[in-house]
Amino acid sequence: MSLERFRRTRMVILERRAMVHQAARAMADNHIGAVLVSQPPGIVGILTDRDLALAVLGGELDPRTTRLGEVMSEEVVTCDIGADLDEVVRLMREHRVRRIPLTEGGRPVGLVTFDDLVLDGSVGLDALRGIITAQLEVEAPKKPEGALHPQATVTAEGRARALMRAKARAEATYNRMVAAVAEASGLDRARAERALFTATCMLCRRLTTEEAQDLIAQLPSLLRRGLDDCLGRPDRAVTAQAISGELARTLGLTAAEAGKVLRAVFEVIARSVSAGQIEEVRGQLPEEMKALFPARE
Repeated sequence: MSLERFRRTRMVILERRAMVHQAARAMADNHIGAVLVSQPPGIVGILTDRDLALAVLGGELDPRTTRLGEVMSEEVVTCDIGADLDEVVRLMREHRVRRIPLTEGGRPVGLVTFDDLVLDGSVGLDALRGIITAQLEVEAPKKPEGALHPQATVTAEGRARALMRAKARAEATYNRMVAAVAEASGLDRARAERALFTATCMLCRRLTTEEAQDLIAQLPSLLRRGLDDCLGRPDRAVTAQAISGELARTLGLTAAEAGKVLRAVFEVIARSVSAGQIEEVRGQLPEEMKALFPARE
């Protein structure tokens, strides 16, 4: 049976650098249970209301400083809209999921949920029961794989795995930012990492404490460590030339090379935080530093 009836003219899709509280607001405003997460060239994750409860609240994470990329499910199972309903049912059962984004030429054009299948009436009771059973059999800290309900034995293994996953996501987010600086500047990873911290620290010193804290909150958690020492009242001695000079000194670069690195770092920062935050930062900078953060749409 065709999937065309599940095509949607409007879908809620957020960027992976968006904050968790933005996703929660989007779910509440649109009365939905999940948002898709994008990063060019396409969909890279999905965040559900269940993820909000388990990964964010259960993991004691701050929704205003936690990015979607740190808690989303990265293995998104999609289906081409040209397939049929039987394929969607198979994917839900085999991958133990309740939502299947529909794509056309790699672009998301729709979404089929388990609730849709129930309301549609085209899927038999046995098929629906199979989807639910497969989901209930997923392993959990207090429930072995294949069991439908928690068991009496309690172990810390599941909690340890969850913490490891959170740590791995945080490291991946930070490493992507460092890699972006390395690619844009031509530095090796170690020097790109040092350049990222040095330039970000000096930028924070140029801002008010409140504005610097707002900026830091949107950066990867591994980068945030240590930046609290960079806070203070605006230091007007921090200029583009001063930051370039510090980069040249600490990394052994020429003035021209340091200028290129500075532009690369600020470009990556601009891509990693919200457009509104960049405008707030630009508002506190002199003209020669504003130019390093081009205005975004």
